[in-house]
Amino acid sequence: MAVLSRIATYRHLLREVHRQFTKTNDIFEKQLKTMYRENKNVTDPKKMEALNTNAENVLTYLRSSRQHKELRDQYSAIVLEQKKRIEMSAKRVGLNMPKEYNPNEAATDRVMDAFHK
Repeated sequence: MAVLSRIATYRHLLREVHRQFTKTNDIFEKQLKTMYRENKNVTDPKKMEALNTNAENVLTYLRSSRQHKELRDQYSAIVLEQKKRIEMSAKRVGLNMPKEYNPNEAATDRVMDAFHK
């Protein structure tokens, strides 16, 4: 089970490195592979656990930084206009924006129909 966990962590790390860094530079991928090859003969359970914990921490950091960048790009105040930013904020907390009043539209509300008779 622990071996599968280490292999899964390694694969997840490779995927994350591919997503973020290999488009411009493959040094990070090579460094990751080198680090795993250097430690492939480690038999001490405590050292293996420490290495795996460290790899999981790096994976969490890489995922978090990528997700932070995606969210920052999506919700950037510079990119979004004020109306769109307010609408997205309302949706984030489960609300919908009210319909804006348009004097050119015909009144469809029962109360408004009573006033127009």
